[in-house]
Amino acid sequence: MNTHGAADGPARLTTAIDQPDFVALSPATGDAHVLRLYCMPPAGMSAPYFQAFLPYLPTTVRVHALQLPGRGRAIGTPVHTDPHRLGQLLAERIRQGDDGHPYAVFGHSVGSLIAYETVTCLTRQGHRPPALLALSAMAAPHHPDFAASAPDVLLGGRAGIEKLFGRLPDQAGRDPRALINAWVPMLADLLLALQFPPSHQGPPLDTQLALYGGEDDPVISPQALAGWNDISSQPATPRLFPGNHTYPLDQVEALGSRLTADIGTSLRGWVCPVSPRECPLGVPLHKARS
Repeated sequence: MNTHGAADGPARLTTAIDQPDFVALSPATGDAHVLRLYCMPPAGMSAPYFQAFLPYLPTTVRVHALQLPGRGRAIGTPVHTDPHRLGQLLAERIRQGDDGHPYAVFGHSVGSLIAYETVTCLTRQGHRPPALLALSAMAAPHHPDFAASAPDVLLGGRAGIEKLFGRLPDQAGRDPRALINAWVPMLADLLLALQFPPSHQGPPLDTQLALYGGEDDPVISPQALAGWNDISSQPATPRLFPGNHTYPLDQVEALGSRLTADIGTSLRGWVCPVSPRECPLGVPLHKARS
């Protein structure tokens, strides 16, 4: 089971490996944390997907990445395909970890849909929204781009999967069981994405948005990405990075810097308890960890 360290308040036992939960990735630096960043990985991926971003985020940001069943050390456990149920479970995890500090939520690809549903569930439960909801490389649920591309992925076998998510591990090609273990979480996350309702229920999301995408994404167009503005009271202009649907790991530093800047903007007016005279995320704001 995972535990949250003393730097984030009293340690608490979390759920077993067959249940979704957040893993604290940030190292114990001794800095007081200002904000928790909850990160949702793309289809089939697990919490370590976001490990590469740590050097490019301020030490006062504590990164908590989503670990879902069926991947990592939980290979073989039943996967989740119900978006609303998953959103409810993750909203409860965030509520349990709320220490009064601001928090932000970031998702890439299918992780964006999970992030959106989690924030929607938090709002329905009457919990305070995140300071920032950052969504990457995914169309809003009401936009047709993703559904139009999904059949080619689902029916295209390994080639269809790799077109969207990148190359599968080499060992998967030699070992059918390894291929199944890699494939099942991806297909489960695709099914989860396809089961989102085609329209937003309730009032527009009242939290600052940040929208990111790849310039050459074959699946999600800039127009589809901008569709999230239809269901938000705080629209954002999509920011595009060189690359395709899997651009984040090729643009780690640029995306980390952009995310840091957007978090800083979302915290304007919030007084940091560490030192009110410093910028919201502490000093330095845009400099990576050494």
